[in-house]
Amino acid sequence: MQHLDEIHPAITLYRDPTAIDVWVRCTAAEAERLAALLVRAAELAEAPLPAELASDGPFWQDTACPSWCSTRHLPEDAYEDRTHFGDLPSAGETLVDLLLETAAEGRPEQLEVTVAQHYRCTKARVHVIKSEQAEMRLTPVEARTLAGHLLQFVQTAGLPVDTTWPCKPIEGVTVGGEPAFPCPHRHLWCVGHTKTEITEYRHVGNHLLHSGPITSVPYTTAGQPGSIDISINSLTDDCTQLFAYVQLLGGDGGAELDVIGIDEAMIALQYTKRFLLQAQPSV
Repeated sequence: MQHLDEIHPAITLYRDPTAIDVWVRCTAAEAERLAALLVRAAELAEAPLPAELASDGPFWQDTACPSWCSTRHLPEDAYEDRTHFGDLPSAGETLVDLLLETAAEGRPEQLEVTVAQHYRCTKARVHVIKSEQAEMRLTPVEARTLAGHLLQFVQTAGLPVDTTWPCKPIEGVTVGGEPAFPCPHRHLWCVGHTKTEITEYRHVGNHLLHSGPITSVPYTTAGQPGSIDISINSLTDDCTQLFAYVQLLGGDGGAELDVIGIDEAMIALQYTKRFLLQAQPSV
């Protein structure tokens, strides 16, 4: 899927074929990462339970835990809680950070892939969990099928994929001296963000400031050249409220102006211009 104002297509997942709302919206790199985790999880889930008896487990545990189980089982576990759970052993991250989705209140938007198997079941299941809330449960075959579809969509999108980061730096563009990456919210006017800014934004309480340069007005004070830089800014929490940011080059601060503030500033500058022309007719 790609909206007309987007620079790259996105891959969307629905938990139900009749659902209207998208469950997950991800980049090509995120989809490829998810596919790799699904395949790895399917490999673990397909392994049979150990044949040997549990040597130090609770009374209800018939056999030893699978090699991937990281759960500490207790005698008082309820029947539905008598389940083997395990994270995926991986050299990279086992979470897929969804940069195209706005962080929900209290938590960032992420996908986690785990393996679970009730002690009475003969086969494990692959769990795809979104932000520790909603989840999909898949058989190993279903997990491999979904991984294949994701990789096909990645190939169809025709985008180069870097699994270490969702996108490559914008060539020749820096923010604060660091390489700039494309805006994850795909605001066409935004100059981009550093990797640190994008990563920190995924943590609760942090904001992402979108900014795009408009113009620069040169001036000279006491023989020293300078400029007044004007840009468009917006916070992720209120992208409908754009404002102009006016700052002196090298200054410690600036001014935020909304539409009314811009009009008032223009009126004040025009009034000042008329005053200067009247006071200095030769100008």
